[in-house]
Amino acid sequence: MLALLVAAGTASAIVPESPRLAVVRLDAKPLRLELLSVDPSGALKMRLAGGSPRSAPWPDFFSPLSWSPDGSQIAFSAFVVRKRRKEEVRSRIFTVNADGSDLHALPLTKGAYGPVFSPDGHSLAFTRFRRRPYVVVNGKVKHRGFQGASIWILDLETGTARQLTPWRYGLEYLSSSFSPDGSTLLATRLDNRRTDKFEPVAISLATGGATRLLVDGLLPVYSPDGSRVVLVRETTNEGADLYIVGADGASIRRLTRTPDRDEFFASWDPSGERLVYMRFSSRDSESASEGIGDALMQINADGTCNTKLLSERGVGFYVPAWQPGPGREVGRILC
Repeated sequence: MLALLVAAGTASAIVPESPRLAVVRLDAKPLRLELLSVDPSGALKMRLAGGSPRSAPWPDFFSPLSWSPDGSQIAFSAFVVRKRRKEEVRSRIFTVNADGSDLHALPLTKGAYGPVFSPDGHSLAFTRFRRRPYVVVNGKVKHRGFQGASIWILDLETGTARQLTPWRYGLEYLSSSFSPDGSTLLATRLDNRRTDKFEPVAISLATGGATRLLVDGLLPVYSPDGSRVVLVRETTNEGADLYIVGADGASIRRLTRTPDRDEFFASWDPSGERLVYMRFSSRDSESASEGIGDALMQINADGTCNTKLLSERGVGFYVPAWQPGPGREVGRILC
């Protein structure tokens, strides 16, 4: 789906006043992919990376963004073209400063997706995929094929990585959110031995064991205080909606109810009172016909004041992420 250039910003670039919201912008005509930051109203856009197809690398607009705990950096998955084999495109994790400076790839992250900063900022979780086709030559099996995804933890201080979840055919884990104390990592699990549904799970960093929160759901994200989790659940004939559940999997509450629309990639404001998310219209819109999301929306954590934050005709906005840290709380939406 995807691939970003270092923004024109430098170490001396002027960063708009916090708080900021990071987002990937996709413009289909002409084709552009940009990593931006905007203010809480969706204005004061600042390009951090990306641009036209000649810009490299391009951000993956379906890979969630992650701010460092102090709000000084953004980690994101992006696509690059190998110089010796221009037809081969690979993803890697990059980081960039909030002013657009110091864009660089992280080691040991080839083929990585969905970076998540740990609460202390010393490590980064990400997902790595394996896809190998089943190949038969002259009636003999040459490659048996494989499909799976595992989560890895990259130590940013030592540059080493360790595998958290196992490789197994038909088993996929997608990382999405650390608990505030750093002891668990929320993820989406798809295990064809168990079910055909996505499952939200909490993985122990100490043991690698996974505890299921609900029978179905995906893209779970802890609230800033770790007491709640926002996630997506798909409802037959009603699209995908946001739900909030306790961190122990109890007290589930539906946050949105939007037939013919899908909602993904929710992000908490640091106050825990507001969420921003991507809305995708499944039909009857120009954006939907072009296969792109139509708006960024925001809603209070109690389900009130669901309002549009950012939209442009023929443009998609993806994977929004609030800048964390004290003093950057936006609080409730007033409506």
